Amino acid sequence: MKKLMFLSIFLAFLSSNSFAGCMKSEIKEIDAKLNSASLNSEQKNEVIALRKIVVANEHKNSELAFESYEKAMSILN
Repeated sequence: MKKLMFLSIFLAFLSSNSFAGCMKSEIKEIDAKLNSASLNSEQKNEVIALRKIVVANEHKNSELAFESYEKAMSILN
C-alpha cells in the first residue's frame, strides 16, 4: 500500500512538472533581450505588458500567447 501511494504521488509530481511552462524558453528569451536591449520607456512598457500576456495565456490561450511573444520579439529586434 505504501509503495502504491508513493508511486501515485511520484507520478502526479512528474506529470505536473512535465507540462508546466510550455513557453518557458520563450519567456526567458524575452527577459534576456529586454535586459540587454536599449529601448525607450514606452517600448519597454509595451514589451513588459506583452510578456505578462504570454505568461497569463501560455496554457489557456496558446495562440494569443504566441502572437504576443512574436510581437514582443519584433519590438526587441
